[in-house]
Amino acid sequence: MEIIANRHELSNCLQKIQYILEKSSSLNNSENILLQTREDQLQIIAFDQNCSARGIINAEISQNGTISLNGRKIYDLVRSLKDEKVKILQNSETSLISIEDSKSSFKILSADIEEFPEISFKIPELFMTIESDILIQLIDLTIFSIARISDPRYNLQGVFLEVEPINGLIEDDSLRHEKEISLGSHLFSLIATDGHRVAVGRTDQIAGCINLGDRKIFSRKSLQEIKSVFSVNETLKLGFENNEVVIRGNGFVLILRMLQGDFPDYRKMMPEHFIHHLVIEREPLLFTLKQMNLLAQDHYKGVFLEITQEGLKISIDNPEMGHGHTALPLDYQGDPILIGFNISYLLDFLQALPDEKIILQINNKTQPCVIKGQEHEDFMCGIMPIS
Repeated sequence: MEIIANRHELSNCLQKIQYILEKSSSLNNSENILLQTREDQLQIIAFDQNCSARGIINAEISQNGTISLNGRKIYDLVRSLKDEKVKILQNSETSLISIEDSKSSFKILSADIEEFPEISFKIPELFMTIESDILIQLIDLTIFSIARISDPRYNLQGVFLEVEPINGLIEDDSLRHEKEISLGSHLFSLIATDGHRVAVGRTDQIAGCINLGDRKIFSRKSLQEIKSVFSVNETLKLGFENNEVVIRGNGFVLILRMLQGDFPDYRKMMPEHFIHHLVIEREPLLFTLKQMNLLAQDHYKGVFLEITQEGLKISIDNPEMGHGHTALPLDYQGDPILIGFNISYLLDFLQALPDEKIILQINNKTQPCVIKGQEHEDFMCGIMPIS
């Protein structure tokens, strides 16, 4: 192999690959990457136990070939160079690979390419399209609600994906079939719950051909990898096959293994009707909660909202740290309400929500309350109050 590549493009692709490489694994070659030439392009491939990735960049190819190198080392070496162009050269008589520019030259040992698995990055025949910035926003709105501990009944250690017609659920399994969908016709929903809260993010901005009623569970690591490798303003293709999802963006493909197991019916975790509907400015509320959080601790996170006709009073009373309170204006004409929440649950959702105003829906102290965006009502979080 002998190629010349743009250092910036090569470094960016190698940086994305870093998120995939297994830091500690019994798998052979999982710390290595595969560099493979094809026509006037260089393919860079990596894998671990639950994910595979391929990046493609343009390159000047003098001699085709395939080599395997330590992914971290080649990334560090390429980053250390200064020229616009980087040359990668394989010595046919040794296992050393040269990485150089006009001023510097490094030689790194190659690995056995025979130990690298064959991976197909073909997108499945059925796939949907979604804009990357929308998908990343939905991830940010839900990933914080993933459970930290396992549940014997359900798999709560990931984010549940549901694709359904916008006019209602599919009750009859016989109606679950391939369907061509257009923008605005179906809801793409991500949902996560840890048993104390449930976060939901939805969009109807998907298109393509899917199996109606598709339900999958993304792992936390998979979602973090999606956020790390895909930038905004990319149109992504998502296709599901067996227990994997293939995601293709601009010059980069991810194959992620989905989690197995059932997910609870999240709709039963949030009331359909509420007595109180309060509209609150998000920024002042978020600022105040961050203030109150200064007095919170790991074992004490309770914050109380006192709602009266005079306004909204937010307070915290931690016996080991102290207490604080702040008053905010609020248009409310009903009976007084005093309700408590885990302050982290409120902060997690409000920090991810883009809306200027939120809607807080309350019944009583024993039923979940719901916070949603006034502009984006499909962004919501149900939270159980604390006593």
